[in-house]
Amino acid sequence: MRGLREQTRSRMLEVFRSLHIHDPGGVLLCDKLALRAVSCACRVSEIMEEGITLVESLDIKRQPIREFAAVYLITPTVAAVNMMLADFADPRNPAYGDVHILFTSHLPDALLAKVKTSPIVGRVKTFRELNFEYLAIESGAFTLDAPDALASVFSPSSTAAVPEQHKAAAQLSTLFAMYGEMPYVRFAAKGHPSSSSFAYIVQEKLERLGQASGCFARAGTRSTDRPTLLIVDRTIDTLAPLLHEYSYQAMIHDLLPIADGERYAYRYTSNRGEELRKDVLLNETDPLWPTLRHMHIADAIEYLTTNFNQFLAANQSATKLGKKGGEVGLREMSEALRGMPQYQEEMARYSLHISLTRELMARFKTNQLEAVSTLEQNMALGEDSDGKEVKGTKLVEQLIEMVRRDVSPQDKMRLLMIYIISQEGIRDDDRRRLMDAAGLSPDDQAAIVNLFYLGVTLSRGASKATASRRKTAGGAKGSDAASYDLSRYTPVLKRLVEDVLTNAAPLAAFPYVKDRPASAASAGAGATISPADVSLDAARRPGAQPEPSWATRGRSKKEDASTAGPRLVVFVLGGATYSELKCCYELAKAHQREVVAGSTSMLTPYQFIHDLKRFKKLDPFAD
Repeated sequence: MRGLREQTRSRMLEVFRSLHIHDPGGVLLCDKLALRAVSCACRVSEIMEEGITLVESLDIKRQPIREFAAVYLITPTVAAVNMMLADFADPRNPAYGDVHILFTSHLPDALLAKVKTSPIVGRVKTFRELNFEYLAIESGAFTLDAPDALASVFSPSSTAAVPEQHKAAAQLSTLFAMYGEMPYVRFAAKGHPSSSSFAYIVQEKLERLGQASGCFARAGTRSTDRPTLLIVDRTIDTLAPLLHEYSYQAMIHDLLPIADGERYAYRYTSNRGEELRKDVLLNETDPLWPTLRHMHIADAIEYLTTNFNQFLAANQSATKLGKKGGEVGLREMSEALRGMPQYQEEMARYSLHISLTRELMARFKTNQLEAVSTLEQNMALGEDSDGKEVKGTKLVEQLIEMVRRDVSPQDKMRLLMIYIISQEGIRDDDRRRLMDAAGLSPDDQAAIVNLFYLGVTLSRGASKATASRRKTAGGAKGSDAASYDLSRYTPVLKRLVEDVLTNAAPLAAFPYVKDRPASAASAGAGATISPADVSLDAARRPGAQPEPSWATRGRSKKEDASTAGPRLVVFVLGGATYSELKCCYELAKAHQREVVAGSTSMLTPYQFIHDLKRFKKLDPFAD
């Protein structure tokens, strides 16, 4: 079964190949979204094999290359079209030769008319709408490159909620155009109002796209083989973006500076003792990345150590290091690799990950994360690693003691947020004590208050006993709980997705927007909900309050044979976490189903808190 990234790559290379660009070659010109989408799917070397000799950003000043063909891969916006037409404003002095125009989605009639009346029209050799506005970041994951969606959709002061949903829905529909499959659309009925409104917008965009392009008619997919699109939003689990996660990929994105979702500035020492820097990509182009990314950090270190020691045993010239006795640790491995230039090309990938694990463990110790994470897990689950209930005054005192330590301001915020979420509110006297002990700025306190708009209860009266507080849904111990006490929490999304895969998700809680598979017909009342029932207007009102919610082209025969059912695409409006992404991979493997995780963007703890600060500011805990 080919993954999403491979399918997208094949499609894009096929498109470039179909242009038949001849010598001396062509220039690929992209706007920001298109460039990001192509970069995720293809390597530059692969594009060059199809006649593209240069890739440039559309919005920078460029030198004319009249002997080269121009391949414009752009979004159908006024700005992008104007920049393209500006290259041919002077018919006697065009920037390029032949022109191939590829739009990422449907071009509005007004812009089409503008292109038709431009001097460019006489040079156009190709004019296509590709339906390609998603980033295939991994074999089983994609984003819409919309990091502002959390604030735009969920902030009550936002005026962009509806336009953002329409934009995201249009982008999401292009994923299914690539598959050539019209999905069944489901959503979380008790989530934020945006989930339901977004689901109906997606259904509308899919139907319009199918009518305009015929992209779903060609697949000939049987109703039983149609994929399902499950739409949820960030309110299903506000703990997952805050907890420290110790799987390799999640830990890297939490603790290290990663640019563009995958680029890391790797610092190392050369054979001459020089300190050097190299930008590396932490993605599936690295042969070790798919193996390591979802491993617990302890397992990743063990894997690297074992493989390096096997390398030493297999190479006689490295036995000098091995004679030091015992197994070689991370520091010794780094030193050894620098001292063996004849093996550096073969072992460069190990060197990178050895360096990364060393840096992660150094930050783990410096940031006192063992103590911080122990308290986080205890609060999230309502019990410690021995199963003893954690609650009441004792928990508050533990939290006060922790935030008084020399831990980072962000970790203090994460702890306070986790406490409020897991305890379903905080008493006023406890709030004052904790805020004073943590020494948070007004902006930091505003971010905590703005959790309210994600369905979190902030305040509770002194008369309410914490003993009656229920554990957070989805907070069951994971399979690694016995070995790793700092990784006991399981994201809510995992249980929801598993329920959908096993047909255990109630139709009343997760209704279909329109039609549904025959297997869902026997689920009883509440199988469908009309647009009126979900109050679409509520999501559009600037002051709308979310209801607090705790989540109670077709495939080949060869691809079908490798899975036990149709594809499931899970989309998280407002951003998905790397821990949730890992869960989807685990479920795909366990159920032998293709599970594709998607979101408006990938969400790190830093980004989550940063976005919360952009929400409407309130008088903290005002009545």
